[in-house]
Amino acid sequence: MPLPSALVRAHLNFLPDETADDAILTHFTRWAEAWVESYTGLPFDADSPLMVDAALLLVAYRYENREAVTFSSPYQLPFGVIDSLSGIKRQVVGYVPEPEAATNG
Repeated sequence: MPLPSALVRAHLNFLPDETADDAILTHFTRWAEAWVESYTGLPFDADSPLMVDAALLLVAYRYENREAVTFSSPYQLPFGVIDSLSGIKRQVVGYVPEPEAATNG
């Protein structure tokens, strides 16, 4: 389930009838959802407050800072994104368990 557009717009303090940046907001929202999925290894869940908070931070950051790094903000991610997601991130260790053998009873 994707982030609701109304929530993204409210987070950015947009007026309900502002539509000038709809295309870029949709793009940044989809990008943020994909980033959260990639980082956590889990499907994006709009019911997860941790995922939603991280995605909203990412959308706002990308909207305000359309370049990767600026002189005024040398950070690549807004503060709190990694902290929000670290508790639900799947740990990748390279171990793949052997499938259990079928038993013939």
